[in-house]
Amino acid sequence: MSTRQTIPTFFKSLTGLAKESAVSASEFKKKQAAKEKRAKMFAKQRKAQDKQDQQMVAKEQRELKKLEAVANKEAAKQAKIDAKEAAKQAKIEAKEAAKQAKIDAKEAAKQAKIDAKEAAKQAKIEAKEAAKQANAMEKSDAKAIKAMEKEAAKEAAKAEKMAAKEAAKAEKMAAKEAAKAEKKAEKTAAKEVAKIDRNDLIREICDSLVPNTSTPVSV
Repeated sequence: MSTRQTIPTFFKSLTGLAKESAVSASEFKKKQAAKEKRAKMFAKQRKAQDKQDQQMVAKEQRELKKLEAVANKEAAKQAKIDAKEAAKQAKIEAKEAAKQAKIDAKEAAKQAKIDAKEAAKQAKIEAKEAAKQANAMEKSDAKAIKAMEKEAAKEAAKAEKMAAKEAAKAEKMAAKEAAKAEKKAEKTAAKEVAKIDRNDLIREICDSLVPNTSTPVSV
């Protein structure tokens, strides 16, 4: 006995619906081509956007380099001004130190003269006291007493002269040292300014060798 399979009516209706909804091969190709076209267009737009972004970044970097160069130039200019001001101040301070050294030397010389006069005065007093004490001696000793007094006065004058000489020598030495310090300060200041000028020249040469424009990045 043979069996016969029958397809339910419900499945038959589904089969008909599937056939009606099926996409033909030509339509499928059209849809696939449109999809690929959209993908290519999107890729092209993305590529163009990336290129534009890279150009924008390159432009910003160039602008930053320009700003950095301007900032460095201004900083170098300010450093040069500061160095000149420092040199000027050092020169003023050296002159003030030299002036003070001269004043100190004069004061020392003045004090040395006063001390020498005081020493001479004391020597005369001591000589007179010795002469007074020797008055009781015989007249034969008067000549020796007078010689002693004369020698004391001579030694006092010699001491005063020596003190004045040493004071003048100290004053001259102080003035010489002050002038030397002032000259050294001026030389150091000039050296610093020359160093800054040389650095500025090197920077200008380097800036002239570096191109101001950079090649745009292509994708």
